[in-house]
Amino acid sequence: MKKFSKLFLSLAAVAAFASASLAANMTLTAVVAGLPESSPSGKALKVFAQKVEEYSKGSLKVDTFFDADLGTLVACVEGMAQGTIDVVSTGTSYFSGYVPEIQVFELPFMFNSNEEARKTLDGAPGDEIRKLFTDKGIVLLCYWESGLRHVTNSRNPIVKPSDMNGLKIRTVVSVTQQETWKAFGALPMAIDMTETFTALQQGTVDAQENTLAQIVTTKMYEVQKYLSLTGHAYTPMPFGISRQTWEQLDDEQKAAVQKASEEARDYQRSLDDISDRENVQFFKDHGIVVEENPDKAAFAALSGPVYDIFIKQVGTDKYFNMVRDFVAGLRK
Repeated sequence: MKKFSKLFLSLAAVAAFASASLAANMTLTAVVAGLPESSPSGKALKVFAQKVEEYSKGSLKVDTFFDADLGTLVACVEGMAQGTIDVVSTGTSYFSGYVPEIQVFELPFMFNSNEEARKTLDGAPGDEIRKLFTDKGIVLLCYWESGLRHVTNSRNPIVKPSDMNGLKIRTVVSVTQQETWKAFGALPMAIDMTETFTALQQGTVDAQENTLAQIVTTKMYEVQKYLSLTGHAYTPMPFGISRQTWEQLDDEQKAAVQKASEEARDYQRSLDDISDRENVQFFKDHGIVVEENPDKAAFAALSGPVYDIFIKQVGTDKYFNMVRDFVAGLRK
């Protein structure tokens, strides 16, 4: 009987060891949704994959995907929440169905620069919003970025709000973004990022708004004539991992993934900075008419109703005031 018990315990130990070994070696699926591999975010995802393997000592590997490789942007975020995709980074609005409060970061004219936004996201306001995702099946590791956004269109230069009257502009499925463009006089139309180039090319919409880097990497300048450097909003790209996946990792693997996500974030931001310095001339060289001094104050003056809509949507002014107060502190 004793021999049988020892044998049973030995077999149980072997099975447990085999199970632990299987769990310890995983391949994660990671996608930058809606953006090509050549974009700053695409390049950063490759760095993330390399660093995860390095820091986990080979126990974790990452398969990288881009654009619509794993489906629409909405489907990718849903997949992460449900545990069918491990890691996703995409625009803030695609996360707002889970945590509407995250839209506070992309309200019009909240930030004057990428640096203000980065300090806010990496600081207490960003941490406060991150906590809201855990119960939704997503662990936000950090915030990557799209950055400050500007308007392109095929109709006319945009200097003041009246220049946008009746302009059909592509937006994401977001109440605050829809209302922003209505406030500015435009006609917003929700279109997935992966379908935007075709919509511009076919004249379904006249305009779109994006970062300089994304306008270049998605080649939207090929079907647009005018660029206005409005800097009207900043868009983070939350970098999240499925909670189901996260809970399968041991502490060392979690630390590896966290560290890799932050180092890749810093690399991505550095590429965005280079893009902002160099791409204005790129557009001019490609025949785009660039308006470098639009009347930002006139646009900002129309943003109040959008703030009110956001506050009503989330049911509190806590998050709006939190970000505005934090930014005000940065400007002292």
